[in-house]
Amino acid sequence: MTSPTISTSGTRAVVRVELEIAASPEQVRAVFLDLERYKEWHTSFITCIEPLPIPSTDDSDEPCNSPAIRAGDKIKVHAGGVEIEPTVLVNTPSEFRWFGSTMGGAFAGEHYFIFAETETGGTKFVHGEDYTGWLTFLFRPGWPLHNHTRELYAGFARDLKARVERLP
Repeated sequence: MTSPTISTSGTRAVVRVELEIAASPEQVRAVFLDLERYKEWHTSFITCIEPLPIPSTDDSDEPCNSPAIRAGDKIKVHAGGVEIEPTVLVNTPSEFRWFGSTMGGAFAGEHYFIFAETETGGTKFVHGEDYTGWLTFLFRPGWPLHNHTRELYAGFARDLKARVERLP
């Protein structure tokens, strides 16, 4: 695994971690998108991702849920002790990305997961976020969120790798 990095500039911070997983991108993505089983393999950072109901297109008042999350859908995410309802920007075989904010825009960002095939048929998994907002200075070295945030991202990547590589 490459060391998790956080780079900061003005009101922007970028968190990024990469590691190789000995499984195909399809296999890694399948575990990643098996949202109901997160608690079986990861409990410290992203503890829940769930689709929010999509309004029905017929005349009933009942919401319906889509079996697949699409760009433009809202999801509920519990991450790092915070609950947000971001908008999915990308959901393709190679990438899952959302944009969300919390605390009145103090932290906002594009959170992403990339599943890229390696030359050996494994997966280069990239997990990161491009943060903006008036509190992003807290990600700078020596500030409270720097080391803690790096470890949260690295821990999620390590746990995903362990889960995927344990599967038959």
